[in-house]
Amino acid sequence: MGTRVFMLALAAALFFAACKTAETGRENKKVMETIAYTVAKNYFVKNTVDKFDSPKIETAEQFEAVFGMATTMGPDGMPTYIDFAKQFVIAIIFPPTDFSTKIEAISLEKNAANELVFSYKVEKGKAKQSYMIRPMLAIVVDKSAIAKVVLKKI
Repeated sequence: MGTRVFMLALAAALFFAACKTAETGRENKKVMETIAYTVAKNYFVKNTVDKFDSPKIETAEQFEAVFGMATTMGPDGMPTYIDFAKQFVIAIIFPPTDFSTKIEAISLEKNAANELVFSYKVEKGKAKQSYMIRPMLAIVVDKSAIAKVVLKKI
């Protein structure tokens, strides 16, 4: 009889330990949900923009105050269409520079704190150019994913 009680107690202890381990594993797991986006092409930062406070742009009026269209020839010459009724924009704008500078989107993820983490990297040229540029990157995101935006330079 003692062996049976011991075996039942051991089985119960193992069961509860396994449940606790599984529960703890779920709590410690980093939850990052990948969010789809489109890079906005053929836009430029207007010369009238001195400072840019928030990377999240939710209306056409806010967007048009910062960006102008840069239509070019060819099949990909039209600026990316943005429907602000269904989409919003996350933008990164750097100060003017005379160095070639490229900002590249890496990922957009929603973290456990319900924040959008936009990861990007910057490639800066070593030689000065004979002209100034205003490096920028804008991505278009579905409004269903709207949240506080956190920028993360890689």
